[in-house]
Amino acid sequence: MNTKILVSGLFVALIMGCTAFLTSCTEDLVVGKQFDESAYSGIYENNAYLRDGKSNLVSNVVELHTDTYTTTVKMGLSKVPTESTSAKVNIDAAWLDTYNKEHETDFELYPQDLVTFANNGILTVKTNTKSAEITMTIRAGEGVQEDKAYAIPVAISNQSSDITIKDENAKHCIYFVKDMRNAGDAYKGENVVKGCLFLEVNDVNPLNALSFKLANGKLLWDVVVLFAANINYDNVAQRPYVKCNPNVQYLLDNHEIFLQPLRKRGIKVVLGFLGNHDQTGLAQLSKTGARDFAREVAAYCKAYNLDGVNYDDEYSNNPDLNNPAFQPLGAKAGGRLLYETKRAMPDKIVSTYNFGNMYGTEGSNVDGVDISEFIDFVVGDYGLDSSVYPIGNMSWKQCSGLSMQFSSGQSMDLDEEGAHKLLDRGFGWYMGFAANPDNYRDIFNRLTGCKILYGSPLVDPTIFYKKDDPTPYKYPDDL
Repeated sequence: MNTKILVSGLFVALIMGCTAFLTSCTEDLVVGKQFDESAYSGIYENNAYLRDGKSNLVSNVVELHTDTYTTTVKMGLSKVPTESTSAKVNIDAAWLDTYNKEHETDFELYPQDLVTFANNGILTVKTNTKSAEITMTIRAGEGVQEDKAYAIPVAISNQSSDITIKDENAKHCIYFVKDMRNAGDAYKGENVVKGCLFLEVNDVNPLNALSFKLANGKLLWDVVVLFAANINYDNVAQRPYVKCNPNVQYLLDNHEIFLQPLRKRGIKVVLGFLGNHDQTGLAQLSKTGARDFAREVAAYCKAYNLDGVNYDDEYSNNPDLNNPAFQPLGAKAGGRLLYETKRAMPDKIVSTYNFGNMYGTEGSNVDGVDISEFIDFVVGDYGLDSSVYPIGNMSWKQCSGLSMQFSSGQSMDLDEEGAHKLLDRGFGWYMGFAANPDNYRDIFNRLTGCKILYGSPLVDPTIFYKKDDPTPYKYPDDL
């Protein structure tokens, strides 16, 4: 009996509620009122964008290790076209001035006669797809200076009437080309897993990277990180600045002796950065502070002919948030510094050590730009290899899957198991730290998986270098 009353009551309430709702809707309805369609503007447009087909990036670095390099240029659309549509891609030389002004760079145009597009640059998007790619070939040639970055700005043109281009950034992608044909000792193939060696330069000569050689003559390490310069606060100028201890500065001042021999053989030399026990940290800079510091870092890389930077967020104190150079510590600020650094030197390596707050989802998109566009690779801490994974649109190729601390023996080795882990997961990098010649025997025993990665084993070392001495000594006799 009580149940019937309850059901009947709910039914009556439902009828009354619906009646009230319909009455309310009728009272609010204004016949003849103009409908505001501004919120829906553009929904019928088919917007185009340009990317490199291999990397899916807007900004790309191409190293010519052979006489020709081939990739594809991809035009994507926001939706599937109702009928086949087309456009043309070509070099937009005039846009390079715009790019240089915006980024405060001075890139020269790569010789246009050395760049060709298949099918005269015309690509067609069919009705069952949202993109199309066309082959672009870049050739080496006379008059191109070695180890200098040139730019190839590519643009969409002559598009069909049903294709919309929202802005210049969507219309363009850019390639930075370097002739590396005579610096290929470290080049082991386009898609191989790469090695990054952190060297504690207070103790070890960077030239020791030359001790690591495969049986086929190729050098093992692709990147050497000089560990490390510092970010500090200038109390007089009231700004963050680059500070180098005497050991780092000595190597920079004598870079032709200790660093350029590595670069001439294809090993990238990157300047590492740490906090230094004051309020200036790498992951607590504001937009203004990050942009200012990034410009100084770019100036160092240019002055000393370095290949980029690695940021490690450690050893910093809390910032004074009343200072416009700072913002709260976090991945958002870390991402901002990575973004501003790549913006200041788009042809250089921008990388980070996944410790502290330099790397995280809060910093995976800055000013609408995805992190995949402004970070080249991230390496993990020892024993925490699984902590490195792609964020944003990054790929596993931008992540390190193995970190080795050579002086303490921490983490897994680059043995057969480690090599298969890298390949099976699609990692692009592995990392080693503290390669002191006194410990070469143990270090080389931890790198037996090189044969799996490169088809050639690592051979026993025959030379080593003493600190601040460019002389190659015989290993192990001269230890």
